[in-house]
Amino acid sequence: MRVLAILGILAAGCDAGTPPPAEVDAGLAGPDAPVDLPSIAGTPVASFETTSCSTGDVLPLSRQIAAEVDCINPGQLVVFEESATIAFVGAAVLPYLGLDARTDLYAAAAAGNGKVIEVTSAFRTVVQQYLLRRWFELKRCGITAAAAPGKSNHESGRALDISNYSAWVTTFGANGWAHDVPGDPVHFDHLASPDIRGADILAFQRLWNRNAPDEPINEDGSYGAMTEAAIQRAPAEGFGIGALCAARSLPQSSTDASGAASASENAVDSSTFPMCGS
Repeated sequence: MRVLAILGILAAGCDAGTPPPAEVDAGLAGPDAPVDLPSIAGTPVASFETTSCSTGDVLPLSRQIAAEVDCINPGQLVVFEESATIAFVGAAVLPYLGLDARTDLYAAAAAGNGKVIEVTSAFRTVVQQYLLRRWFELKRCGITAAAAPGKSNHESGRALDISNYSAWVTTFGANGWAHDVPGDPVHFDHLASPDIRGADILAFQRLWNRNAPDEPINEDGSYGAMTEAAIQRAPAEGFGIGALCAARSLPQSSTDASGAASASENAVDSSTFPMCGS
């Protein structure tokens, strides 16, 4: 049986031309290496609705989602790294952008005369947005606005929040980054990059079905009741089987994962909400 493993935070994504090698955290390989099995065991995401105020609590799961997004369409999300001129502020930064957005971020950093870009938020998964929305609804964590899951600019793969934004407005503007969201001064969007909102939902749905084959949900990229219920139960530490960039043999279930998901999953709230800048 082939070894399956979870992509880490610094994985650069899966090559579109060749099957990705198996990755094992402990560095093990060969017939004695551990085999990952489908699992949704772990701390449920919903448990953080009333016990936490940091989306960093679901970073391992969010990294799996980001990696799966890049498996679906390589280049949609790539890692950007800290450097002498780019710093992550806080423990909840998920450092992914579209490829062109990353290129222009690095160009802005190079043109900043040694100043440091202080990144407080970049890509945000549907799981993280679910928590932000719940904290807003529960009037917790000082959140004054939060988009519904699937609606946030930060799920687009082309958004950044910069705490020292005033020092970067001109330089970012000269390098393809817009600064025009009313009431959210820290926020920048790379509007030339594709808006991939919905890709994170589809990635989560695929991960769920891979790990809970007896409880399938639609893989349609739409946020509905079934996806929300799955997010609530999903393990913050990550699924047993993470992102897969090539077709592989998985343990089979008595239920076809493409089968009896309810049509109600397709119901999507089309209302617009203010973006959450926190």
